[in-house]
Amino acid sequence: MTDRLDDPTPLADPGFVLRFQDNREPAVPAGKFRIRATQTVTDLDTGTYLDPVHEDFEVRAPQFALDTELVHAVNPAPQAAADFTTTLAHITITDPLLPWKRHLAETDRSEPTAPWLALLLFAQGELPDDPGATAATTAMTARELLTDTPGIRHPGIGEQQIEGDPNALCATVDIPGDIFQTVVPRTDELRHLLHVRDVRPDPGLRAEQLAEGEFAVVVASRLPDRTTETRYSAHLVSLEGCRTILADADAGTLTPHVRIRLAALHSWVFTSIPAPGGGFPGRVRNFLRDENGNDRDLLLRLPQAPPAPPPGVDPAAHAAAHARLASGHLPLPYRVETGEDTYAWYRGPFTAEPAQPLPPTPEGGWTSAAQLLAYEQAWGVFDTSRAAAWTLGRALALADAEFSAMLTAWHAKARARAAAMAQRLAAPGLDAAQPPTFADTAAEAQAATDTDTTTETEAGAEAEPAAFAARQARALGHRPFGTMLEALVGDGSAARLLRAATHPAQARNTPPPTPRRRGAVPGRRGQGRAARAANLLADPPAAMRTALADLLALEGAPIVTWLDHLRLLHGVPFADLVPDERMLPPESLRLFHVDADWPTALAAGAAGIAITGDNDTDITHMAAPWAHGANTNPPRAGVLIRSALVHECPGLLVRPYRADEPTRTPIRVMRQDALASDVLLVLFADVPDEIELAEPPEGLSFGIDTAPGGTPVISLRRLDAPVAQEIPGEAFPTPAGPTGLDAYLRPDPSGSPAILNLRPADPADLVRALGARLAALGQPSAAAFGPAGLAVQLVNTPRRQLITRTASAARPTSTTGRDTP
Repeated sequence: MTDRLDDPTPLADPGFVLRFQDNREPAVPAGKFRIRATQTVTDLDTGTYLDPVHEDFEVRAPQFALDTELVHAVNPAPQAAADFTTTLAHITITDPLLPWKRHLAETDRSEPTAPWLALLLFAQGELPDDPGATAATTAMTARELLTDTPGIRHPGIGEQQIEGDPNALCATVDIPGDIFQTVVPRTDELRHLLHVRDVRPDPGLRAEQLAEGEFAVVVASRLPDRTTETRYSAHLVSLEGCRTILADADAGTLTPHVRIRLAALHSWVFTSIPAPGGGFPGRVRNFLRDENGNDRDLLLRLPQAPPAPPPGVDPAAHAAAHARLASGHLPLPYRVETGEDTYAWYRGPFTAEPAQPLPPTPEGGWTSAAQLLAYEQAWGVFDTSRAAAWTLGRALALADAEFSAMLTAWHAKARARAAAMAQRLAAPGLDAAQPPTFADTAAEAQAATDTDTTTETEAGAEAEPAAFAARQARALGHRPFGTMLEALVGDGSAARLLRAATHPAQARNTPPPTPRRRGAVPGRRGQGRAARAANLLADPPAAMRTALADLLALEGAPIVTWLDHLRLLHGVPFADLVPDERMLPPESLRLFHVDADWPTALAAGAAGIAITGDNDTDITHMAAPWAHGANTNPPRAGVLIRSALVHECPGLLVRPYRADEPTRTPIRVMRQDALASDVLLVLFADVPDEIELAEPPEGLSFGIDTAPGGTPVISLRRLDAPVAQEIPGEAFPTPAGPTGLDAYLRPDPSGSPAILNLRPADPADLVRALGARLAALGQPSAAAFGPAGLAVQLVNTPRRQLITRTASAARPTSTTGRDTP
């Protein structure tokens, strides 16, 4: 009979649902069979006419080797190295019938089918032939595996029961008897460590779907060591024909002097590295609460002093200083221009509360640090935060030779192009006194004939701007070679060149003309071409702005990219971001707002290193793409984590949301970088109402949980609809006490409690105790608690922690965390 949890169990991925079954017994197990048919006729002797007939057939299944295509997944992954102290290794097989196709018994194949597969974990030093736990195996034929050898016990399978070629190679592993009887599940525990997983898509969900179908899952019963980094080899072994060996292991009569030789169908290696501090749950719990269980201040600032002033201190001065410190400022030594030593306030781009915005940016941009100094007149103290950002941006730009060269080249080209355009536009041919050229006349004529209903006066008025626009466009555009030839012909230069080239020997008696210096004309000062060009650069027409910007766009693109990168604070020294270590102590998490003007000042300082005068300022304002709305959406908030969790949990997810569940909306993460092995910076596009910290999703896994303090427990899940949903605040055992699950664990070869005790006859049977606890919590299905129900309780989804803002959106004064499954 197959027990089944028919309600869907949504786990891990929102695009599919799971259904767990206790088992899936095949209609006919693997082996050799004979069908015999006889016929009889009542009251009639047929002699040999109706002799019995028979037909032999064979049902085959993997026996001593397993094709890798049948292995869907293993967990932990091969060669993985992480904290697996709460993980039960498992292997997923694509044939859901395979674990029940063979028998444990040596000869009697009529008994109820029991699983013949087990997943065994061996630590370093436990297998004599593989002391380093490298998953080494010995290759031999099936016949050699089943051959009697002194000191070796092997499966009780006769040669006639070997399916296929008895000389085919298979992988084998020799296990000392005492290690085997410690690690192997008891005979009546095997069924609880296997189940069938049915994966089906959810038509109501549109996320990516994982592999569909039915799978058999074999789970190990051994947990890795909690205190010592240990390498493990995992072997999926065949227990076919091992009933007698398992009975001796159940009785505890196996000795170290005998070895158990089994076929290893699949093997891999992983390393468990216990995480000090309790791994993800322990470290995150420490982020949020102190050793007394009190909420920590999660804002990025110095530890807060009492708001009441000490005796003898001016209350107003103390309140002003306290407010500055509460906002994330730090007092630092400062020397004013007059040479006096004092102190000034400083903070980086990260603030504990929203920053006061700067005044509107000047038309030419921020061109010096002095423009960004803020003076607090009441106390005679400067705030140097944004001025320091401007200076830092300048230093970072000068330190990057490639960027400096790009910016200098852009300004050189911009000056040349802008001057050329201004000279063309300032030429006499573009003022009202210039006689119209043929092209101008054509433009004017076209403008005048665009409509038949205008009067002559109106046509002339409309023609003037059209003609000027045509001349202006020609002046700002490229000058083809043919146009240059026309100009040479028009002013007589071509004729003079031709005459000089065809009469080279002609004597010239005319002396060269005396150079003349043109004097200034009264009343005409500043009206020359150079002055008009300078005026155009200072106040360019829209057409010139557009033409120059288009001409320089290609060279400006990498500069924009570099500055946008800088606005996200790449390359900024950590001491400028967090100026005092007390603001971000070891094993801490801090939240902050981002002062949008700080990155703006940083980029302004970097972009200004190539400006040499007012003309450069005008040209930058006119044509530089970074001067007009570049990166109009800077980050507005973020989180800093300083903890070993950064390298212990690679791929840690930090996800910000607006509003609370269930209507929350994700906020874009603009940057997430590990600044050091223990420092993580995450920047958000908006101020979140809630931040979720989560382990990276790694698919379905099995294991136990930990209570505060690291005590091993199992978080309880519903067995009735909605299946697999955690029962809030409920874990097993309750109360956990100092040892938690240890009472339901047998010792491993090292003597540490690590192996699940699932024996029905044992008072410390975990399955019976879990079922009783779930029944007490109102779960009727717990009455038939079996492998599927145990699998639901042992499912480990990625753990997460929610941090919620608890004050007004304008000025959050405190932040708290709550545990969430």
